[in-house]
Amino acid sequence: MLHVKNLNLVRSNRSILKSINFELQDGVTAIIGPNGAGKTSLIKCLGGLVKDYDGHINFLERNLSSYAPKEIAKIRAYASQSNEVIFPFSAYDIVNLGRYARGDELSLFENNQIVEEVMTSFDIYNLKDQNFNTLSGGEKQRVQLARVFAQIWELEGGLIFLDEPTSALDFSHQVRLFNLLTQKKESKNWKIVIILHDLQAADMFADNIVLMNKGEIFKSGTTSGVLTEDNLFQVYQTQIKKVTHKDTSLYSIFS
Repeated sequence: MLHVKNLNLVRSNRSILKSINFELQDGVTAIIGPNGAGKTSLIKCLGGLVKDYDGHINFLERNLSSYAPKEIAKIRAYASQSNEVIFPFSAYDIVNLGRYARGDELSLFENNQIVEEVMTSFDIYNLKDQNFNTLSGGEKQRVQLARVFAQIWELEGGLIFLDEPTSALDFSHQVRLFNLLTQKKESKNWKIVIILHDLQAADMFADNIVLMNKGEIFKSGTTSGVLTEDNLFQVYQTQIKKVTHKDTSLYSIFS
């Protein structure tokens, strides 16, 4: 579905991404690594938001750069870290924006049903008439995530990129997000690429891990193969203790 060959990105004479070779696997791929490792730059390239790279990215057997914006918006969605909106849109208006690329494929009634279903899934339907700019940080994040999910909600085999989507969410809404992603992976065969800092969440939720450091992929593969104490120490330069208890791995920087 998504193949990357010799991807390089240079900004202001600084090498941001170096010789990235990557093939997206089925299920959930978590990208982890320290600040400045190149995680966000990588998914921006993979999502088609950054185009001034060298190398090749093929998506569904086509060069990624050959897709028109509306064309690619029908098959992949991208959630950034930014949640700010200039105009005084309601929460419903924001989520409804996600239907722009696919809205002409369904009736107005069907599109409205999808928006309402997504908002209910993110526990924000009660906020539908509220001005987005008056919401709390966590509420804004849930509204923006709902907008992104609405973009490909009914799509079989969709692709979604999520850049630190849990940063402003409380525990209950983190669980709700992970459960929803698991549901979409299983029912709609979505492929999910997610940037996480929480090693425990990455271990429990992801099928595959990409561990990045200094603009390169340090290690990629299964969670058990990548999330080892030695790999984590080499990348984070911090002793991270991994304890396995009843098939659950716990990670601690406090010994």
